[in-house]
Amino acid sequence: MRTSRGRVRWASLAVAAVVSSVVTAPAAAQYPNRPVELVVPYAPGGGTDIMYRQIVKVIEQHKLIPVAMTVVNRSGGSGVVGKSYAINKPKDGYTLVAVDQGNGQQELLGNAPWDFRKDFTYIARMVTDVNLLIVRKESPFKTAEELLAAARSKGKGGLSVGGTGSGGVDHIANISLNRAAKVDLNYVPFKSGGEVMTNLLGGHTDAAWANPNECIGQLESGQVRALAVAAEQRLKLLAQVPTMRELGFNVVSTQWRAVGAGGNLPKPIVEYWVGVLDKVRKTEEWRKGYLEKSVLEDGWLTGDAFVKFVAEEYETYKAVFAELGMLKKK
Repeated sequence: MRTSRGRVRWASLAVAAVVSSVVTAPAAAQYPNRPVELVVPYAPGGGTDIMYRQIVKVIEQHKLIPVAMTVVNRSGGSGVVGKSYAINKPKDGYTLVAVDQGNGQQELLGNAPWDFRKDFTYIARMVTDVNLLIVRKESPFKTAEELLAAARSKGKGGLSVGGTGSGGVDHIANISLNRAAKVDLNYVPFKSGGEVMTNLLGGHTDAAWANPNECIGQLESGQVRALAVAAEQRLKLLAQVPTMRELGFNVVSTQWRAVGAGGNLPKPIVEYWVGVLDKVRKTEEWRKGYLEKSVLEDGWLTGDAFVKFVAEEYETYKAVFAELGMLKKK
């Protein structure tokens, strides 16, 4: 027989359960209810910065979320400064961050204080991109062959090539080209694609690695010219530019950009942003106004498939860095 004390205890538990459901359900339903910060861990003007500002622009144009969303640039350390800031914020969905290959690369190079698996939530991969080898219009080099011939003639470090960070995709492309072409192009790291372009146009570097969307304006205006593309095949918008493979060098440099957050972001919040970003990528402004004009590919990938992709890529870079003698984390 249940005692009065027992009845009181069970009634109290029941009330607590009801109160709990009343408190938590609206909280989840009301997300987001204050401004969201989107951290870009690179300086303004680069391909990464351009993409995330476009995401925010489309979200605002179509009123896809009920609150303001702001891009915040926190550059430094090839993305380490901004990403470290973001993953140490509360895991409440109000701080998102640009994620890319650098998550795993910087950890392997010993530059990052994180575990790429545990400390990040991978929400949605948005695009894939390639790298072009470019020179300014005043450059004496009209082809990649001429550039490489001059590099051989000048010897070690005789020609400089700008890029967006040590250990990054374009740095590896530079190392791969040096090996394949038996040259020694001096890689000069900058904080963003914008800085890379500024230094190239200013004559501070002889050439540069750049994503098409970082230099399409300068290509169209004739300020720079592309000598080669590190892609599987020629780009439709730049069909006259040969691939590295066509020139005899097995150099393919592809990178991806995605939206993420600190580790263990609650599943309902992850699903919320997957839904929002899926709407973004289906808009005309995104497909025609951004992807096509920027010579980018839709890289949509979410959930377990995205996490698996990141983990497999990490192992690939681990092998590459070990071969190059750059691996710091075993």
